Amino acid sequence: MKNLYGSIKISKTLDNNNQCIEEYIDYYKLNNKKYGFEIIKKGTKAEKLEIKNITENEEKIDILLNDLVIKEITPTSEDIIEDLIKIHTS
Repeated sequence: MKNLYGSIKISKTLDNNNQCIEEYIDYYKLNNKKYGFEIIKKGTKAEKLEIKNITENEEKIDILLNDLVIKEITPTSEDIIEDLIKIHTS
C-alpha cells in the first residue's frame, strides 16, 4: 500500500537568464509487511527512489518521512537518505 505523506515545491532561478524552474517532490509512505518510503521528483528531470522494508514501527517511518520533507531531500541525495535511515531506525 502506498499513501502520500507530503509534497513540496522548489523554485530555482537559473543564473544565466533569470528563468525560474519549478520542481515538485512527493513523499509516499509504503506499507507491505514493513514500512518504507518512495520519493518522486517531477520537473525538468523526473527522478524516483523507492526503499522498502525499513522498519515495522510506523512512528519511526513517520519521523523519517517528516525529516525528508522538512529538509527537502531529493531522490538523488542517497548518502543523506542512508544517514537519516540509520539515525531513525536504530
